[in-house]
Amino acid sequence: MSEDKKVIYESTSKRGGFALGKVLGLLLVAGVVGGGVYTGNWFLNKEEKKEQEQKHYVAKKADFRVTVKLTGRLVSTDVEVLKCELEGQTTIKTVIDEGETVDGPSDYVVAEGDTLESIATIHDKFDYCIKQLNSKLEIDWDNLESGTEIQLPGTLLVELDPQSLNERISNQRISVQRAENNLSRAEGNKETLILSSALALKVAENSYTNAVMQLDQLENSTFETYIQQSEGDIENLKTDVELAEKNLAAYTKLKELGFVSDVEVLRQISLRDKAQHQIKMRRADLEAYRKYDIVSLRRAKELTVDETQVQIEKQKVLNKANMRDAESDILTAQETLKLEREKLEDLNEQMANTKIYAPQDGTVLYWSARHHHHRSEPIIEGARVYRGTPMIKLPRTKSLKVDISVPQAKHKSLYKGMRAYIEVEDVKLPGTLSYLSPTVDNNQRGHTDKSYFKGEVSIDTTNYPDSVSEGMTVTVELVVVNLKGKNQRIKVPNQCVTTRMIDKDTPERGCWVLNPATKKHRWRPVKIEYSDEQFIAIKEETDPNRGLREGELVHLSPLSKAENLNLEEAVMGKGEVDLKSKTEVNVTEEESPMALLKITDQQKTAWNAARTKAKAAFDQVITRASVGEIRREEITTAQEKVGDDFRAEVKGFLTQEQLQKFDQQKAKNIRVLFAK
Repeated sequence: MSEDKKVIYESTSKRGGFALGKVLGLLLVAGVVGGGVYTGNWFLNKEEKKEQEQKHYVAKKADFRVTVKLTGRLVSTDVEVLKCELEGQTTIKTVIDEGETVDGPSDYVVAEGDTLESIATIHDKFDYCIKQLNSKLEIDWDNLESGTEIQLPGTLLVELDPQSLNERISNQRISVQRAENNLSRAEGNKETLILSSALALKVAENSYTNAVMQLDQLENSTFETYIQQSEGDIENLKTDVELAEKNLAAYTKLKELGFVSDVEVLRQISLRDKAQHQIKMRRADLEAYRKYDIVSLRRAKELTVDETQVQIEKQKVLNKANMRDAESDILTAQETLKLEREKLEDLNEQMANTKIYAPQDGTVLYWSARHHHHRSEPIIEGARVYRGTPMIKLPRTKSLKVDISVPQAKHKSLYKGMRAYIEVEDVKLPGTLSYLSPTVDNNQRGHTDKSYFKGEVSIDTTNYPDSVSEGMTVTVELVVVNLKGKNQRIKVPNQCVTTRMIDKDTPERGCWVLNPATKKHRWRPVKIEYSDEQFIAIKEETDPNRGLREGELVHLSPLSKAENLNLEEAVMGKGEVDLKSKTEVNVTEEESPMALLKITDQQKTAWNAARTKAKAAFDQVITRASVGEIRREEITTAQEKVGDDFRAEVKGFLTQEQLQKFDQQKAKNIRVLFAK
């Protein structure tokens, strides 16, 4: 026991010992003379000093620690919410038990001869889920290389009914095969088209070459040959004419001589005339050939050259058009195949979504619709679920923080980064106030007008048992001030400070201090700087008639000076506050809140934490009223606030029926709810 408490709580037996000692001392004085008189006086002075110490507290500087106690709830800082990703409606085939500790993905090194199917079979995992988990890796799943590191899905949490997915996947695989065949055919048609287009262009180019050659032949050979031939014919005909004229002259002489008849002469004349006519015709023909036929034949051949040249260009354009059509057919076939594969991929993803594996290590928690305003069936086998339905919360192991609601009255004394101590069950953990909202949380008003601010306390250690888990109610103690060393203050018990009336309307807070010389008490005004449930830190003052100094004896029972006190203003609150009983109420087992509200085993821990916190807060109101920290008109309001805070705590886990009974008893006598 500390020295302070030894001074305050001296036992009754010691007081009895003092009385007996005093009687013996008187007898001794009566029976002893001389040196005995001196001994008796010394003994009496010692006992008188001891009596003074029992009635007074020695003012002295000491460390002073002020804290704010709140109730919070453990939540995970790293939690995965697993939802149904399957399209439409389905049912839960299997689900892991709540509270199970599960493992996340594990590493695996591909061995020689491994395939995706063999790995999935050996480790009892869905093959497509393995592919999804390793989608960022460039892996040829059809040809796995030995030594490749992959991840395998974690523990299977939920399996959903795939319904008609297997049939749809089979049909879609057929559609993919058709699309692949169409693409192969389109690619083959393109290759054939390339060959036929090249041949057609080659034919056109060959026709052009022939036409050019024919034009050249016409210019350099045909025309010249024909002219030479015609001129040669004319010369031959001229020779024939000369021969005919000579023959005619000879035959004419022979006729005159009577050797030949007129017929022969006429025949030679005819031959001469025919040759001359042919010369005339050949000359006319040659002139016409030179004037007309050469031009006509040249133009015809030139036109043929132009036509074959145009045919080449036409063939090129046709080839390009045909190639574009072929490429378009291929692109269409590719897009169709891509679309069909995407449909197959979607169906495979849907099939993979029927199996939900743990994405990280953690403890399984079923999604609670009651706490998240989300209407759905319980998470059990056979339950109906829809796409987007939350099913599992998986907080990572050892990743917890505390959510708190800070009352407005305590908000100004808190700040981000201040030290905190967290108590859950019998475990105490260090923490830090990591977040404190600057604005009021309107969602926490409830049925009252009390204002609260959101806050978060981080847990500064991972060294705590697995039994500490999300959802548990905890007590958080935030250190507001810790005065040590040169910052120490005069510290006295709460009961040393009271309030008296200076005049009819003016109260004054202070203590009764013993004057060692006169053995009488004198009133000393003081100011309270800090306070907790047991002690008050007195503000230092330079005025010797105000405040306290070290070594002074402060009366522990100022109510004994009742003739000087304002009991209504400082303590009694016009009879509304019972300082002796505080929250102590005797109830039977049947009248206890556990029986009244029918608290279940699951609710017991949270209820006891909330009850203990509320009871301490109620006692604190009474204690603060006793030292004048709370004015008479504020006592009822402070007590009501404790009740409202108590209700806000239990609202999170009590049923509507239990909460209704709680409100009824709170209206009658809230102290019954503080009973064990």
